[in-house]
Amino acid sequence: MMNEPFSYPNNFLRFLGTGGARFAMLRQMRKTGGIWFTYGGLNGVVDPGPGSLYHMCSATPPLDPHELRAIMLTHRHLDHSTDINVTAEAMTGGGFEKQGMVVLPEDSAVGSGPVLLKYMAQKVGAVVIAEDGRRIDLGMGVTAEPVIHIHHGVDCFGYIFRKNGLRTWGMISDTRPLKHLAERYSECSLITLNVTFPNKKPRLDHMSAEDAGELLQKLHPEVALITHMGVIMIEAGPEKFAKIMSTPQTRAIAARDDMTIDLDTLKAYSKVDIECRESSFLPIDG
Repeated sequence: MMNEPFSYPNNFLRFLGTGGARFAMLRQMRKTGGIWFTYGGLNGVVDPGPGSLYHMCSATPPLDPHELRAIMLTHRHLDHSTDINVTAEAMTGGGFEKQGMVVLPEDSAVGSGPVLLKYMAQKVGAVVIAEDGRRIDLGMGVTAEPVIHIHHGVDCFGYIFRKNGLRTWGMISDTRPLKHLAERYSECSLITLNVTFPNKKPRLDHMSAEDAGELLQKLHPEVALITHMGVIMIEAGPEKFAKIMSTPQTRAIAARDDMTIDLDTLKAYSKVDIECRESSFLPIDG
């Protein structure tokens, strides 16, 4: 019997890509479009990397980039930022509607290597520079708290999203392991973790599955989703690392491209093709 057509929950994340780092990006082993969120009535995207706008426009069910009101960067590296300007253009209806907010680190907006073009910054409703611990009002009662990361000499932040009456959720971006992460993200029911490698690489400012597992021994969200996976992680099979990372308090899930997470129930849905070749979403475990 054919499944009922899937419709998005009231509050959800959709992974527009789960690949990360330069070689997985260059080979497009997985999509690299960041994460769409609908939360408390607000639509946003975090880290619109290569293909982000296309993956929104081709999504089933549809995601309308014109309905975005928040575009957020964790840092300026190419795999996180290439589509920031075209996504902002879509948000503003081709530049004719001065609306929406772009949130980004200072060196992504100014200095020698800004990724947000000056003419585009003038078209959006507001440009906000992320500062560690300073909550940003995104609208609709939703706030985002930047959390300082350390990542290869660029300004980099994760974010914690809050709205009264809803679950708090957070994103840990590219960073070396940091002691303050367990404390800062302690309120979160759900966390996405950028996990680039299976094993520790102390010389690199990236988190491995080993590092993430150690963090989850201290930090106990109900669900942890690993994403932004590099070539070695993808080829090794991220699902087996998610099982190892899980704890009695936390269900770790290896995210997949187009996966949708219900932020109210914390159920995860993965896109599949059924016999009639129509798109459907089925709940997954682990």
